[in-house]
Amino acid sequence: MNRSVTFLYAFIVMVMATLATLTIGCATTNSSSDSSAQETTQSAPLRPEWESPSNSPMKQITLPVDDGTSDGIAVIRWQIFDNPSVISTFVKNHPPSQISIEDQKRLASNGFLVAEVQLSALAEALNDLGGTYANIRAWLGEATTWHQLTSFQIRGSYAAVIDGSTRRLNDGAIQLLMRGWTVPLETGAVTDVEILPAFLAGGEVPGARTTLREPFPSAGFFVSLQRGSVILITGMTPKSSKESSTRGPFAGPPVVPPPTLGEILLTRPNSESDVLPLRPFIVLIPLISANNFFDDAVVESPPVQTPE
Repeated sequence: MNRSVTFLYAFIVMVMATLATLTIGCATTNSSSDSSAQETTQSAPLRPEWESPSNSPMKQITLPVDDGTSDGIAVIRWQIFDNPSVISTFVKNHPPSQISIEDQKRLASNGFLVAEVQLSALAEALNDLGGTYANIRAWLGEATTWHQLTSFQIRGSYAAVIDGSTRRLNDGAIQLLMRGWTVPLETGAVTDVEILPAFLAGGEVPGARTTLREPFPSAGFFVSLQRGSVILITGMTPKSSKESSTRGPFAGPPVVPPPTLGEILLTRPNSESDVLPLRPFIVLIPLISANNFFDDAVVESPPVQTPE
């Protein structure tokens, strides 16, 4: 009798322990699921991506300090909201001092816009452009050899407008090159800067055997910048590339001509799916050390002695 009671008691205890274990396990599982669900809900965005503060343009950025101790060129790459009216107005208000109107038209026909501001006014210029969505900086120093500012890779054949004529370029890279260095003068040093678009045939194509570079000097420019001057370069689409005649008995749909060098190198191919249409800007900031400037104080010559 005692043995039967003992067995029954042990069986009841085992069943109760099993039920307790199952209950705790279920409670733990439900608690973990609820926690995950809560975390998922909290991490869900509360606003569309384009309204995120992190996607707002930067209007206050760190710029190189012209402390008079460095010689060379700093390069900054911006991404500006592609508002043609704002960009066109900015370029008209800040024409490059050493590029003639004729040369500016020549550059525009190849799709390039150039502006010039003072380093002290560069922050204000950025504000006039609406801010930037990127601020990529590089220090080149005395760039006595060609440096690539940007490039466009070509696989196969690609048509481009160069000096008003359509060219077919095969397997290579269209490049925007720059070089520049400090030139001491009697009145104080300046920075010579040369910009040159070019085509590197096969140079950046895997397995290519040739690396011939064809320059396009008519689409580039040269400036000799005073201390504190800054050059800004961007791309544009000439008006002629947007105009197509549909008159006449054999008129058809408008045909968009090939892009210019500036459009290829310094415009972003915006599409309807892009949240923000952006246009690249390249900012060239030459710095000149104080060692390259003479003292402004007047040097007095000793008085001339008259013979007795």
